[in-house]
Amino acid sequence: MSWKYGILRDAMDIRGNLPVFIKNVLNHRSFQRKLYVDDIQISYSSKFLNVAERQIQTTINNFTKWTEQNGFVFSTEKTVSVVFSRKRGVFPNPELFIGRSLIKVVKEFKFLGLIFDQSLRFRRHLKDLKIRSAKALNILKVLANTRWGADRTSLLRLYRALIRPKLDYGSVVYSSECKSLLKIMDPVHHHGLRLCLGAFRTSPVESLYAEAYEPPLDLRRKIRDLINDLNLNIGRIALCKISEVPPWKVIYPKADFTLSCYSKACTPESTYRTLYLEHRELFSDYEPIFTDGSKSESHVGSAVVSLSTVITEALPISASNYTAEHHALRIAIEHISLSRGKKFIIYTDSLSALQSIVSFNSSSHPILVDITYALANHLKKKDIRFCWIPGHAGITGNELADTAARSATGSSERFPIPHSDLKACFRQKLQSVWQSNWDQQTENKLHSVMPVLAPTVPSSSNRREQVIWTRLRRGHTRLTHRHLLFGEPPPYCEICNVLLSVKHILCDCPHSNHLRYRLFNSVDFTISSILNNSTNSSLVFKFLSIKGFIHHI
Repeated sequence: MSWKYGILRDAMDIRGNLPVFIKNVLNHRSFQRKLYVDDIQISYSSKFLNVAERQIQTTINNFTKWTEQNGFVFSTEKTVSVVFSRKRGVFPNPELFIGRSLIKVVKEFKFLGLIFDQSLRFRRHLKDLKIRSAKALNILKVLANTRWGADRTSLLRLYRALIRPKLDYGSVVYSSECKSLLKIMDPVHHHGLRLCLGAFRTSPVESLYAEAYEPPLDLRRKIRDLINDLNLNIGRIALCKISEVPPWKVIYPKADFTLSCYSKACTPESTYRTLYLEHRELFSDYEPIFTDGSKSESHVGSAVVSLSTVITEALPISASNYTAEHHALRIAIEHISLSRGKKFIIYTDSLSALQSIVSFNSSSHPILVDITYALANHLKKKDIRFCWIPGHAGITGNELADTAARSATGSSERFPIPHSDLKACFRQKLQSVWQSNWDQQTENKLHSVMPVLAPTVPSSSNRREQVIWTRLRRGHTRLTHRHLLFGEPPPYCEICNVLLSVKHILCDCPHSNHLRYRLFNSVDFTISSILNNSTNSSLVFKFLSIKGFIHHI
């Protein structure tokens, strides 16, 4: 840290003789501390170079004067200037000075990891990025052997941790460039996914995206446009909070999860109502309060119902049901703090919200911090309990809270949205656009197997079996598509004299009907029904082994 008087005065408003005293104490120390302020950028836009030169020089002079007063020093060796222009022709270099030192004029420079060239086309940056990303792919090449390599899940995690961040960083800056230039990065993305999946080289890139559940780069770069299409009011985002309650003052709330032990699918509503009435009789001296959150396509609301009050609040449409449930619990605790009673029991049908309160997992949601703080204050004076009850089970208080939450009205513009809810909205929009593009890939072999984009579960933990299953799903194997790489004639079925394909081998060839019936108990199935369910993988592998195809996939 620097102990310059000006820095302490401006940054921390420390004045008087104390900074002078500290400076005198540290004058003759044997170690040094410096405050670095890096990567300051000054820019000015004008049609005339001399106007921009004059304005920037004035700003530099003001900066220099300020640094002399506050103790900062600019490095003249690292300071450069660039003229950004797409005009044709030659223009003179600007003469800019820091003190008496002339600032060097360059054609490109790196700023915050991005290489800016004079024309702002980022060609050099993209080429450099491709080289660096290709080097990072070497790690995957070592681990992604199709016979003994790491499993697909681990490889995709490595790709998303080591390569994809490089491709994403700064993409919002250069995403407006021409598509042909941006496509420089696509081969890196495709190569990484092929390595992770063990895909055959002829596989269409759209099927790579779908199987790995990785959207194309051009769609990821358009995320800002997709956000604008949502028309969300994201002016108020809930700030991340740190709990002000120290661990030794935490009071763990009393929560009853007895009713959650009963399976809702097997328990009739009358049983739930009986159990609830028994619970109420046990805690008859506690005032009941019911909370609920509701979310639909056009409405989000929270509600609290007590013996004498019904409180409802509308939330922004981008808020999640999880947030609505937590907000309802927060309203209930605020209501309790203003009540004269001493004993309260809060009934909620949100098991996840109640579990998060009991576990004090406040780092995942900002409203939990408020709830934790309120409980630590009010539990000292009042006895507050929680109880989970099933929703839509005919419990009167819960039904009233559910109806109130669905009909909650009012302004929701001032409600701060947790960033996790906004991220969920963005992902949903991205998924919608991606799904629309995937719906157009009707000729893609994987589309018939997986018409809806979703994360897929590997068929096995064995790398070789994962590779075989993935290639079968995409319809591109060494047996059926090797000829495309070596210029050979396409293979034909020796029995049927038709073009050999995965569909023909597994479903159509009549020579294998007896084997199909023996393994699958049927001969009437589609390629989608057999390859869309990973539980069939062992039978498919056995079928291919008997037919002698397993080593040619």
